[in-house]
Amino acid sequence: MDGKMILDKLLEEKNGYIRLIDALNEGVSKYMVLNYIRRNEMEKVAPGVYISSDAWEDKLYLLQLRNRKIIFSHESALYIHNLSDREPFSPVITVGRGYNAKHLKDNSVVVHTVRPEWLELGLAQGQTFTGNTVRIYDKERCICDIIKNKNNMDIQVFQTALTTYFSDSEKNIHNLMKYADIMGISDKVRQYTEVLL
Repeated sequence: MDGKMILDKLLEEKNGYIRLIDALNEGVSKYMVLNYIRRNEMEKVAPGVYISSDAWEDKLYLLQLRNRKIIFSHESALYIHNLSDREPFSPVITVGRGYNAKHLKDNSVVVHTVRPEWLELGLAQGQTFTGNTVRIYDKERCICDIIKNKNNMDIQVFQTALTTYFSDSEKNIHNLMKYADIMGISDKVRQYTEVLL
């Protein structure tokens, strides 16, 4: 397969995005990639990341590309999982303690920090509205996070998420209780489980 075909394929697979690293990993030279980008009038949206002029700009995906270690959580994850019908004004993410998130906060990203041992608890992959894959917490971890963070949650978002989750046929109560136990909130989670199941 020649370089142009590889780049066309990458562009299609990534919904109008090309990452320089992906092209290089496929054996396409940097010179050929930059020529392709110029010829197709693609815009640079992050270091080594280019978007086609006819593609939808996906803010969550771009945020993920620029910050590999972040995980979408709380309101952002609820929205992606269809546990909330309200898209948050600002992306909400979680990082491990010690991660320097000043640049994220300066760009209106809501940042939660957790113990390093909790960071990957319930880690999954989710699809943004344009079909791009991002790191996200699974539904059970989302429910634990919002119960733990209830006092800082919009009550309507909180209630909708809980009722939607507990009526979902694909809920995993075993994982929910396992995460709750690890996070030290099993009593609170059990209370909601007993009422809503």
